[in-house]
Amino acid sequence: MRNFVSQSTVSCILIFSRCVHAFSPSKPVALSRDQVFENLLYSSTPSGSAETSAPEAGQELSVTVTAKPSKVERCYQAWNDRDFDEAISCFSDDFSYDDGQYLGIITDKPTLRRSLERNAVILPVGCKMVVDHIAVDENNGNIGSCWHVEREDGITVPLTRGCSFYTTDKTTGLIKTGFKVTEMVVKTNKSFSDNLVGSASKFIQATEKFSNASAKVSSFTQRQQQEPKSIIEKYFQAWNNRDLETALDCFTDDATYQTEDPVFVDTFRGKDSLKEHLLKNAATLPSSCQIILDDLAIDESNGTFGVRWHLEVDGVGIPNLKGCSMYTKDKSSGLLKSGYDVTESPVKVPEFVQDVFAPLTKLLF
Repeated sequence: MRNFVSQSTVSCILIFSRCVHAFSPSKPVALSRDQVFENLLYSSTPSGSAETSAPEAGQELSVTVTAKPSKVERCYQAWNDRDFDEAISCFSDDFSYDDGQYLGIITDKPTLRRSLERNAVILPVGCKMVVDHIAVDENNGNIGSCWHVEREDGITVPLTRGCSFYTTDKTTGLIKTGFKVTEMVVKTNKSFSDNLVGSASKFIQATEKFSNASAKVSSFTQRQQQEPKSIIEKYFQAWNNRDLETALDCFTDDATYQTEDPVFVDTFRGKDSLKEHLLKNAATLPSSCQIILDDLAIDESNGTFGVRWHLEVDGVGIPNLKGCSMYTKDKSSGLLKSGYDVTESPVKVPEFVQDVFAPLTKLLF
């Protein structure tokens, strides 16, 4: 009974809310992977190199590039160039790709090519995908990214921010799986969220009070009860245990946290604001609800963490409640300084719907 009520509560709450709502030339310059990719997006400099003007007499100039662009980064660049054949060549033959806005999973390259073409058609001519942060895990080949789309004049196209997570073949570097989530089309305001939190909290407390069922524990949950190996795992484990003080201790005092889900669409600045959000978030969900880390991309050189996750209640995954996140850390303290969570769409439509609305989006953008 508890399993049924808890799952129904979470699904109804989230689906309902979605529906209603100075460079010194005398010193070497080391470019991070983010900087390398920014150069790749906006210049024709070959990968793994950098063009500089000749130093004046008596001065020494050295530019060091930390890493070559991954297949994911090359795929983004190919899409920006509208070279769709090059883009799909970055995927392995047995890949799978899940766009969290649409029904179904893509497993063949012709369909993937049509999907990339559709995305380009509905957006302004000449727009480009710009990567805000990327996490490339050299140990497991996982890659996480957060991004937005810009017009030629540098203005961000509305409703085009999101996160992605990829697994790659460590030998070839080709993409094996991809999962993309985009910001909410219908965004709730603070008043709606507060009212929903109050109603959900009362309902959840009532159902849990009269439930004697013991919660199941998934293999993912058992893994998360182990000693966390990284600051990001420590944060998720603390939240799952509803140990909010420990969760907050994972962040710097001036941390920024942004959420894009059917209940909360907001940006929280500083620990006090983040604490308020975590308390409200916990209040909307049953105590048996946990965020399960499916995969991680830990990039120590960049100080970034890519995360792919899903929600479980009583050990059972909830449909259409998967997501991706990107976190950055302060390298001196090792604490998290920013977080960005994006949940897939609870209500999905066939991808061909893009063709129907393409003329309208041209007018809007």
